[in-house]
Amino acid sequence: MSSQVPEKKRWISPLNTLERYLVSQVVWAWLVATPILIILLMTLRVSKVMAKAAAGQIPVEFLWQLIWLKVPAYLGMVVPMTLFFAVLLALGRLYQGSEVTAIRAGGVDLYRASRGVRWFSLWMALVVAVMVLFVTPWAQMEINRIHDEINANANLVGLTAGRFKPLSGSSERIFYAEEISVDQKELREIFFYEAVPPDRFRLITARRGEMYPDENGEGKWLVLSEGRQYGGRAGESDVEVVDFKEYGFLLNFAHSSSGEPKGRAIPFRDLWGSDKLQYQAELQWRFSLPVLTVLLVFMAIPLSRTSPRKGKYAGLLPGVLLYLLFSNLFNVAYGWIERGLVESWWGMSWIYLLIMVLIFLLYLREGEVPLPGRGRSR
Repeated sequence: MSSQVPEKKRWISPLNTLERYLVSQVVWAWLVATPILIILLMTLRVSKVMAKAAAGQIPVEFLWQLIWLKVPAYLGMVVPMTLFFAVLLALGRLYQGSEVTAIRAGGVDLYRASRGVRWFSLWMALVVAVMVLFVTPWAQMEINRIHDEINANANLVGLTAGRFKPLSGSSERIFYAEEISVDQKELREIFFYEAVPPDRFRLITARRGEMYPDENGEGKWLVLSEGRQYGGRAGESDVEVVDFKEYGFLLNFAHSSSGEPKGRAIPFRDLWGSDKLQYQAELQWRFSLPVLTVLLVFMAIPLSRTSPRKGKYAGLLPGVLLYLLFSNLFNVAYGWIERGLVESWWGMSWIYLLIMVLIFLLYLREGEVPLPGRGRSR
């Protein structure tokens, strides 16, 4: 009996070798450009947040949350741009090395060879859509929540060692600490005064203290150690004195709220079908990013044309100018929609039409657009 060994099924890529090669060139260029730009934006974000933390406007405990929550918004805006320039750089290098000339000599035009690059742009557009429609609004709402919590506890933000800090509330309160740790959790030589209605007062001194958030988010607990409490009526000599080994009390403050979500924080479900002009403008702007991801790649393919004499970066200058132009046009269209100067159905569609006309003209220049009576160039 002859034994039959089942053949292993090999995965067959829908792309041929040339198409996979072009995709790999673009992906590598994109993987280099995107982290660099994200790191640059994150550096600016870190310096801004650090400056506020150093000024006492943001507690250290919220520092990294406010930094990392901005990453989804950066990705949504950066990916269309970096993918556009990655295609320009990758194909520009192929033009400089005469590889595109060799490809065309083999009877394949650049438009057909870049099929894999266009498919890759569709996948990246899907990623951008998820980021701007769902992830970014969630992250922005978290940022707003953190700022609400900071504002609600603003009395304890910016405590400075050796300075008296008035605390707002229903009664007069003054706080002082001789030494405060960087994270504002450990304190030494503490003084706390509170006016108790109608005409009494409470004064607490302690050698050490710890401060930490309440589990229910109602404020912060201040736990004092090795201290003394004075209580009485102003102007009278009858003062109660109590020594304590450990004493804690809750510093609770009224919660604030950013109100109705605005801008990037508006959930997608609220934007869809809304009659508010601001919501319509925001929705169309979010959809513009994934659409722009695809259109820019289609435009970058013919725009990357160069020659060994010009260099592989020849297409960058017109690419930068066109990107800035279309970015500003989207911002202008956003304002028009928000102010009701254009119909919502027209919205930003005219910019897409303008880009597609430009793409058609660029491919027509390359002779890679099939027209009646004109064959595709080889």
